[in-house]
Amino acid sequence: MNVSAYLVGLLFSAAMALAPSTAGAADDPAQDQAGDAAVHDVKVRIEARNCASAVDRLKVWLTKDMPKVALLAGTMYEHGVCVKRDWSKAVSFYTLAFDGGLTEAAERLAAGFADPGNGPDIAAALWWGRQGRSFNVPFCTVSKEAADDPDRFVAELNTWKPSRLAGCNYVVGVMSTVTAELKYPKLGLAHLVGGDVDLRFFPGLARIEVKQAEAREYALLGWVDGDTLGDRRTKKVTGVFEKTLSEVANRALARYPQPPGLPADAKIDVRYNFNIE
Repeated sequence: MNVSAYLVGLLFSAAMALAPSTAGAADDPAQDQAGDAAVHDVKVRIEARNCASAVDRLKVWLTKDMPKVALLAGTMYEHGVCVKRDWSKAVSFYTLAFDGGLTEAAERLAAGFADPGNGPDIAAALWWGRQGRSFNVPFCTVSKEAADDPDRFVAELNTWKPSRLAGCNYVVGVMSTVTAELKYPKLGLAHLVGGDVDLRFFPGLARIEVKQAEAREYALLGWVDGDTLGDRRTKKVTGVFEKTLSEVANRALARYPQPPGLPADAKIDVRYNFNIE
């Protein structure tokens, strides 16, 4: 059976909420803030191009058992930022971050395992895709008996046709990359605005369409600069969510080669809700 037979008519809808500084954040606010501070400590050194200092500080913070630092370490090793690129080390750090409660790490694992540059390892990509925040794509899921058993999961995937595996790897890779890399834009946070953005992915056309659905304003507390108040309703500010999602989606599409045989009418709809709580 080919990919089209499995994915034809695929209509899937989902919604996902994003808030500032969340990546499946830890339950302990103090630990979460400490993790943010540690990550910032390393990032400012990276931005200053002081890699030696950044790596030294990373090593220090990694001894503190902070999931957000493990996530940062995984990202650095995955992309070769101030360290030699090493996917196996990235996997170890992402796994630590996931075990520490950061669901974003599962999405980065799914995206990475789906990437041809790392193999790909389709079984691992689909397994970690199930652990992420986004969704389980119909026709790319396994039976209930195999869903939580790694051995049965792999055994069931071994019964799938190569074309089905390739199609599901592509879909999971693209969508996991979008979900993992999408962050609340700084411009929206600075003006205390939010919004909803609809994403429609056509796997068979290797195309993603993004459209702003709604914009929201949150109460500005204390003294407010007049320019900030005036700017928050401009297209530059209200459209920042659509712009941000489009940029991430384009990177995701460029990351994965489209396998042949995917139906042109298959689509995945996801609404991303940018909220300030």
